[in-house]
Order: sequence, then C-alpha cells, then structure tokens
Amino acid sequence: MENIELKAIETYNKNLLFLEDIDPRLCEKIYALAYAIEQEYYQEKYSLEYKDGYFDVLEPATGNWLYGANSKTHAEMAAESINYSKTENVYETFADVTIDDVYAKELEEMDISQNSYSGAARLINYSNKYADKEKTSMKKLYKFIFMGVGLGLHLTAIHEKLNSNIYFIVEDDLELFRLSLFVTDYQALTQNGAMLIFSIFDEEDAFRNATNLFLKEHFIYNHYIKFFYLLSHKEKKLRTIQSIIVGQNYLTFNYSALSNSLLRPLVHLKNGYKLLDISASYKESIFTDKPFLLLGAGPSFGKNIEWLCENHHKFIIVAVTPLLAKLEELNIQPDIITHVHGFADAMPHVQKVKDISFFDKTVCIFGGFTSSEFAKYFRQENVFFFEGSSRYKRWNTGLTSSNIGSISYGLLLMLQTKEIYLLGLDFAPDQESGSTHSLTHNYVRNVELQEDETIGGGLVFNSAIIKTKGNFRDEVFTTLMFNDWKEECNAVARSYRSEENEHVYNLSDGAYIDETIALKADDDQISSLDALDKKSANSKFLSTLNSKAENFLNAEELHNIRLRVEYCDNIINILNRHANSNHQNINQYHYNLLGVFYNILTDEGQIESSDINRAITLYLQFVSGFIFDLINTKEIEDEERLIKHLDKVIIPQIIRVIVYFKVNLKDYLSFVAEK
Repeated sequence: MENIELKAIETYNKNLLFLEDIDPRLCEKIYALAYAIEQEYYQEKYSLEYKDGYFDVLEPATGNWLYGANSKTHAEMAAESINYSKTENVYETFADVTIDDVYAKELEEMDISQNSYSGAARLINYSNKYADKEKTSMKKLYKFIFMGVGLGLHLTAIHEKLNSNIYFIVEDDLELFRLSLFVTDYQALTQNGAMLIFSIFDEEDAFRNATNLFLKEHFIYNHYIKFFYLLSHKEKKLRTIQSIIVGQNYLTFNYSALSNSLLRPLVHLKNGYKLLDISASYKESIFTDKPFLLLGAGPSFGKNIEWLCENHHKFIIVAVTPLLAKLEELNIQPDIITHVHGFADAMPHVQKVKDISFFDKTVCIFGGFTSSEFAKYFRQENVFFFEGSSRYKRWNTGLTSSNIGSISYGLLLMLQTKEIYLLGLDFAPDQESGSTHSLTHNYVRNVELQEDETIGGGLVFNSAIIKTKGNFRDEVFTTLMFNDWKEECNAVARSYRSEENEHVYNLSDGAYIDETIALKADDDQISSLDALDKKSANSKFLSTLNSKAENFLNAEELHNIRLRVEYCDNIINILNRHANSNHQNINQYHYNLLGVFYNILTDEGQIESSDINRAITLYLQFVSGFIFDLINTKEIEDEERLIKHLDKVIIPQIIRVIVYFKVNLKDYLSFVAEK
C-alpha cells in the first residue's frame, strides 16, 4: 500500500507540472480546491480507495461507489465499445444532403453567389456514392470527446486504441477530476503528439469557448466526431456541444453568403451610397440623450401591439424591416430601420408595404450584405451602409451576426445609445403557442415545445428544442438556432458595451439576454416617460450620420484592394503547384493536401486581405470535411481513382471560388479608373 500511495502522489505531482504548462487556468482551480480542503473551507465529497488491485471512488455520505466494480475492467470495456462507424456515438458537423449526377451538373453551372453547393456539388455527389455513412467506416478517429472523466482510466485505454490527434476532456466535478490526477497520467495521452483541450468545472461561457477551440483545431477532421459518455456525468453538455456544432459559421453563414457580404459594399459605392463609420464617437449626439425602443420580430412584438400604439411616442423607434408593413398599418413611423439580410426572400418585407413613402423620413442603417434591389425602395439620402465582414474603409471596423436583432442591438451600443428598451428580441418561441415569430414575419411557424433528448447525430438546427434561462420565467423552451442567436447577441453586447453604463431593459417574454434588466411593458418606469418631440429627429440623425460616412474609397483604400487581388493570385499559385505535384499514394496525398490547406490558412498576407482570407477559410471548412472523410473512409479501395477525382474536382473548384473574388475586386478597380 505504501508503494501504491507513493506512486499515486508521484502521478499527481507530475500531472500538476503538466497542467501548469498546457492549461494554467485549470491548474489554478486544482490548487484552489486543494487549499480549500487543507484549510477545511471545503468538505470533501469523495474518498479515493484502493481495493483488490484497482482504484475506486467512495461517496461516504451515501456509501455509493463510482464504479462499484473493477475500474480497470471498466476502462477495457470502454475501449472495446469504441468503433469506427459513422453512426454510433458521433456528432455530424455537416448538412447531410444528397446530390445526384443531374443536380450536381445543374449546381456547377450556377454562380457561387447563388448557391453554396455550387462550389462543392461534385464533391458531395462523390461522397454520397463512396462514403455513405450507413455503409462505410473510418480508418482513424482523429478527434475524440471524453464526456466525463471519473478516474480517467478509460481515457488511457481508449487513447491506446485510437491514438487520436486531439482530445476534448470534459468533467463538471472538480473534486472528482482532482482525484483522477492521482491515478491517470495525462501527459501520456500526448506522447504521440496529441493535443488535449480541457473543460473542467466550467460555466456555460467557458465551456462554449473550449468547445469552439476544439472544433477549430484540426477542423478538417470535424466531419464525424466520436465521443464516449461516462454515465455518471450529466448529459446537458453533450446537447450544448450539439448546439455549438450547428451554430458554426460555415453552416449558418456559409462562404457563398459571405462572398456576397464581402463584395456588395463595392456595389453600393458604385451606386453612390455612403459607408458609415459605426466605430466613430457618437457622444453628445441624439443617440445619447433619448430613450430608444428596439423592435424585433419575435412573438413579444405581436403580444404588445396595443401597448406599442399607446407608448411609441415616448421613444426613438428602431425597427427591423420584417415589421414595416405592420408599422404602416398601425401608423407608427419608425425613426430608424435596420436591415442586413441579403437574399431575395427579404423582398416581401418591402413589397407588402402599401405606400413606401410612409418611410420617407425614416433613416435606414443597412448592413453591407443588403441587396441593391432592396435598398432602392428607400430614399437614397436616407440610406447608410455599414460594413460587416468586409474591411474596405480605413476605420476597419465591421459588425456581424447571423440575425438582425443582435446586429440592431449591437448598432445601438456602438452608436453609444445610453437607454435602450428591447421588445421582440425573444430568442425563443411563444411559450404557449410555440409560434417562432410575431405573425408579421414571413417565416413564422409553430414548433412543439418539448425538449429534444437526442444526443449526437446529424444537424437539427431549426427544430431541436432545448431549455434556457428566461427573461421573466426561470426557464423557457427555445430552438438550437434561437439559442445560438442569443449567444451571438450576448457576444455582440460584450464587445460593444462601453465602460459607461448603458441601461438596457428587456420587455420580451423570451430568453434572458446578458446584462439586461427584465422590465414589464406596463411598468411605472415606462408610464412615467414623457412624450418626445420628434419633429427634428430625422434631420438630426441625417446630420450626425452624414458627418461620419463617405461614398468613395481613398487612394490608400484602393491600394488595399490591389493587395487583395495579389493575395488571390498567391493562393491560386499554391493550388496550381499542388495540382502539378506527384502523389505516390493516398497517405502522401493526404499529407500534401494538409500542406496546401495550411499554406492557405496561414498565408494571411496583409491585414487588408483578412476579409478575403476569412471567406476562403469558410469555404475550406465547408468542403474539407467531405474531402478528408473520403480519404479516411476504409471501404474506398481504389485510392488512385480517388486521388485523381479529388485533384480533378476539388482544386479547380477552390480556384474557381478565389477567382470569383479576384474578378469582382478588379471590376471595382476598373470602375474607379474609368470615372
């Protein structure tokens, strides 16, 4: 026993030195817990026991054992349970679509700005044929998730079987994880160069950050991510991982959408519109001394129509464009409208308006992704575009999010608005009817308010239901998509709230938004507000915004576009060199293609090219899973044929995407030269 205790202490100290090096934050948690135990500030829940040749954990208060059997045997059984299938205990990180030969040809004839599958159609078609998840398996599991550590013995056993490249290790019980440090040599998991990412005793935000880091590292191997779930661990974080996966940018705002978002500001400049500097100082302007009411299209907007009719004159009204027809019907003229959606399905927002002149005195602050056809409905002198993903203007600041509610909230914060009221930013369906939006929205639908118990599997972004903290209620049901939007909203707010305290009141009966104050619409605070004299509001807004906007690019900004063109040429040269290389076998091809992706993703060139690099990165995230899944599919026997197909299909498609950016950038330079 003395030797066993000494060995355990030696393992513990070795682990602490290892953690100090790779995860100091986690090490600090361990030291803090050890100190609390030593000073008797914390009463231990567990006791590490050695019996019959193995370790187990006893919970003295209940007499329960963590394993209740040989923990070494448990670890061996855990390792035996891991297989290389694409259907068991796995997360899918792609949209599972079927593209047949005919449809693939149709898609390839489309412009990449029209359909995201245009740049990947034949690849997905090939994947459907030769890497079907029901019929094939993987050669290797490059990434792996351990949900629950226990004493960590199964980590070692599974690692010895898999030799994965990166492990995500999750444990909510810090005391239990500390006990594992006496038993499991964590450094041994890295002897083949594997990377460890820990999430131990983490709150929601920290866990999300760790998950995103895990997904970002070696993202080319994300297509299928297997996991082992220790039954003693809570399931909640398994579902959280699912929600984070489906919220990845390359899925929610893919490279095709981003390409439009990047290039449309140049179209707006061609048409004479102004780009607005939203990062400038707006202190001592109309934005800072009035209460603003931001209206979103969530269910709470529809439930508070009568209140809005009675109280709208007390606020500067900021409205998203799906509400325009309803506001016209109510004879409520918004002071500002916001819009970012750049697809054709946004057109009904304005087409349903009976008389667009009703909004002639409304200021329009639109994202650069907005289509020209949409913008033309409004008086040009009232329209200001702000950059999102692009960085053409010298102020080099953009605002991005996948939903207009978050962006509108972020805009008000960036414009230094000090008193904001939110209505219709529910980020949750109506808790009685299941309605996803107010009835004014084109895409309102009903969902079943029942929590989804599914763990892993395919993407169910729009329909899966989870619970989250409510604004007025302890918990509310919401969809994975809405929950992701809420997290984006929180991230935007963290980025743009100033040191001076803004007061943000949430009137919506939906999800809780961080750092906001829940306030009922009929609260005395609102009743006591005075009516605003808004006769001069339009001219004040226009004066302020015009002073911080320009409808041209200066010489330096034009030079930066030329640098983007050079960057595109450099990437094309890298790809052509790969296409002309010899690949002896699939392993060599795998290695060479990794090198190409590495060169592209790390060759950011000038900072001015970072927006184009981001679009290319999204494209590679979109296609790389299919590529490396094919390479990693065990049942593909004709490897030479696969190599030829990938070189024939993939490299030209990646080049095609980059040429698209290059052509449009050069087109703008030609336009300026001809003026």
